[in-house]
Amino acid sequence: MMKPIPEMDTAELRHIAVHGGIEGAREMDREELIDALVARPGEGAWQEDPKPADVNPNDFFYHGPEQR
Repeated sequence: MMKPIPEMDTAELRHIAVHGGIEGAREMDREELIDALVARPGEGAWQEDPKPADVNPNDFFYHGPEQR
């Protein structure tokens, strides 16, 4: 099992960040690496879609071919 991110040493954090594709990871200090690696609710472009979906799937019910 992995150690929690705040308990890892700087070399381990940098290795994870570089291989994870975080830009500028080689120049970051320890605190910046921890901030880049720890996901926080409400942060990060991957956590929310900037535009609403065109269709709400809850508005439609699936009907099999025999029910149409």
